[in-house]
Amino acid sequence: MSLGLRERKKRATRDALTCAALRMAADRGIENVTVEAVTDAVGVSVRTFFNYFPCLEDAITRPDQDNAERVRRAVLDAPEELTPLDALREAMEQELAHIEEDHERWGLQMAALRTSPSLLPGFLAAQGADERALITAVAERLGQDPESDLRPRLLAHVAIAAVRASVELWVATGQTRTFESIHRDAFTSLAAGLSG
Repeated sequence: MSLGLRERKKRATRDALTCAALRMAADRGIENVTVEAVTDAVGVSVRTFFNYFPCLEDAITRPDQDNAERVRRAVLDAPEELTPLDALREAMEQELAHIEEDHERWGLQMAALRTSPSLLPGFLAAQGADERALITAVAERLGQDPESDLRPRLLAHVAIAAVRASVELWVATGQTRTFESIHRDAFTSLAAGLSG
């Protein structure tokens, strides 16, 4: 699905704000960054910043607030013949399709979290909210209860672990393989039961 011009401009503005905030926080710590400094660097108004993010910290810990909804929708819209694990793999693969182009942003986010540990609770809270949304989507796909059934929770958590392991290996090996190939290998290992 291609984005219209207006949506592309909005995404470009949000990305520019995120990158400026990440660079500043990674370089000098979040306590030494202001919304005004970020908006000056991008050339937009403070009001524009708040159209995208409720606070400065969210620009760093949750740069794309729509990603959880896109993954949820992709899991629910995946073809019925796909296993739940394959539906998760495809949904996450779509969401991470641009990771190789965005690797600098990932690195900056990790540097900002190291420089400013006070950001960690917000980062973990955002990840937790995304995980709960994913569990709910898997439960809905399976016709199960996200609170009382084990399978949706287990599937969501192993899929998230596979993505995390893929990102870690991709970075640790100097990105000598494509992220997509590592990601597919991780899910192939999961589907095989990690017994091989």
